[in-house]
Amino acid sequence: MDMRLQHTEMMPEMPSRVGQCQINVEGEVPIAGSLRETTHVLYASAMAVVERAEAMQDRASITGRVTFCVLYTQGDKTQVESIEATAEFSHLCDLPGATPHAAVFACAQAAHAQAHVQNGRMTMRAVVKLQSRADVCEPVEIVARVEASGAQMRTEEIALRRTVGRGSQDVLLREEFALPADLNITDTLGAWATASFQDTAGGQGRIGLAGEVTIEAIHASGLPGKPLVVTRHTVPVSQSVEIAGEGGDMLDGRIVVKDVAVASQDIGDGERTLRAEVLLGLSAWADREETVTVLTDAYTTANDDLKLTRTPVVIRTGDNRTYAAESGKAALMLPEGAQPIRTMLAAFAKPVMTAFIQQGSRLVAEGSLDTTLLYLTGDGGAPVSARIEAPFRAAFAAEAAPEDIVLLSSSNVEAVPITSDRVELRYILHAQVEGLRTSEVTVTTDVASVPAAAVTRDIALYFVQPGETAWDIARHYRIPEGELRKLNPDLSGEPKAGQGLVVWNRGAV
Repeated sequence: MDMRLQHTEMMPEMPSRVGQCQINVEGEVPIAGSLRETTHVLYASAMAVVERAEAMQDRASITGRVTFCVLYTQGDKTQVESIEATAEFSHLCDLPGATPHAAVFACAQAAHAQAHVQNGRMTMRAVVKLQSRADVCEPVEIVARVEASGAQMRTEEIALRRTVGRGSQDVLLREEFALPADLNITDTLGAWATASFQDTAGGQGRIGLAGEVTIEAIHASGLPGKPLVVTRHTVPVSQSVEIAGEGGDMLDGRIVVKDVAVASQDIGDGERTLRAEVLLGLSAWADREETVTVLTDAYTTANDDLKLTRTPVVIRTGDNRTYAAESGKAALMLPEGAQPIRTMLAAFAKPVMTAFIQQGSRLVAEGSLDTTLLYLTGDGGAPVSARIEAPFRAAFAAEAAPEDIVLLSSSNVEAVPITSDRVELRYILHAQVEGLRTSEVTVTTDVASVPAAAVTRDIALYFVQPGETAWDIARHYRIPEGELRKLNPDLSGEPKAGQGLVVWNRGAV
């Protein structure tokens, strides 16, 4: 048989499975002063960021750093001080399905931060959870059309989504805020920040990202009976990222906080300002929706028949990137042996998610809140701390598949004393869902000629079987579907099971 195949190249973007692993990261820094042996740790926090992620065969190489911040006292127990340290990490995380040169999305979250003093040095430790996903884009050559004597073809259109342009850069955001005079702030000890992405705009090889950053700072205060206070500040973000590659129909982006530095300054007349520098990691990409025509079936009405090689391929059909927030509260009991509460100073709560499930249109996350309370007791003006693991269950207006990455963070954490050993913890939990939507399609990758029964010109009466279409019957008897309909003028649409049809018996296979 004289046969020619028309090939086309399909570029499906196929995600690998999500890879997850946990590592322990430690940092260390010397403690200044002559009273180092009297140092008492009140609270330790850690923030982890990914600096670089590269795909390998079934693995992801992830490097990043953890920034620790510790509140402590030394000598004078009423005077709270702070210290920071940075530790780098590098780890190979199993990532089934990844191939070299694939684009990798990776994130890091630090939890269970601890600090202790030994030999005049502050040692910090945190558990860091790494999650990664590789988007593999490898061309697949498919058959779009076959040319042969008497060839009959059926095709379909497959729609897929592919990233055609990417870009990333770091931006240092600087801002000043007026601090309330009535808080009598004397020094700023540290700060934490969260970023939210809101919208994109594109043009001339760049994508603009809009969002906001929320900064929470803790300060030393000269207020009687209030040595620590917390302030919150919001900064709008409007930055653009240069894109390498092609323009796309759909734009998206991501904003991540990579570092925070704060300092306060007395500017006279009882006024004080907070100067904040927030290092943001910006990522942006352009997607394109593409339609590919694929051959789904073919046969001939004469000579040899055709045999199609059909291959399943996973394609990306869309994204699932969702931000949602829910407020929550919990009643917490102080641990046994903890000193009673007289005045609450500050509360910190970091969510550690253990599981999530989808219940209808709600994403339900469960885990524990790693909570630290800073407060004054009835014995004096020295702050003390208590650490509590509190279970949480939150339902967000979001959807996530089991293979999606779900990140949780908290903000606006406050603790209100109920009794001397019990508080009501109030907080806002933020959920960020990162995932792709895929579909498995079957494409034709080869066509070969195969021997077929000899062509005859007999007339036969065929009774339609359940589920059969006009194409199925025409293919079975190797006649054009149009000729089948001419032989059966009453056939409109698809035939019904048990219906009798007149066919040419041309050597059925």
